[in-house]
Amino acid sequence: MRDPGTGGEVPPAVAELERELAADPENAEIRRRLAAALEAFAVEARSLTRDEVRVITSGRQRQACWYAATRMLRVAPEDPRLVAMAGDLLAEIEAGGRWVWRKPGVAGTLATVLSILGLLAVVLGALAESVVLVVVAAVFSSVALAGVVLYYRRERWRVEAERALPVVWQPGL
Repeated sequence: MRDPGTGGEVPPAVAELERELAADPENAEIRRRLAAALEAFAVEARSLTRDEVRVITSGRQRQACWYAATRMLRVAPEDPRLVAMAGDLLAEIEAGGRWVWRKPGVAGTLATVLSILGLLAVVLGALAESVVLVVVAAVFSSVALAGVVLYYRRERWRVEAERALPVVWQPGL
């Protein structure tokens, strides 16, 4: 069975329980077992650090965890622990999707310096009455500023994954 969240294969236990649930959608025991299998899938999908902490270190892991957590909540298990785990995992995934500055001090300094240099070049071009110099200075400073943003702005989960990679003991998906 293909995992619609990741495009990959779901574990055989999950696929089997999905088939059982399709045959008997009201069975609470199958729902509970499916939620537990999805929990195990979400745990195993993430990388394990030497400190025995599970972390998301790839987009595929993030998609697998999102799929498992959303499916767990749709199955609506009776176990509040599984519902809480799914909610926590979705909150982690949502927080990981926020954009943050990687090395904000360096990025801020570069952005400030490039802005000042760009404005200085534009002013000098205007004083020299050179439209070409003004346009070239504006374009180059804008491109340089965009480069700083593109290089230093990352999704939070990517920044955390870069930090965790040196201590990953067992990779996930």
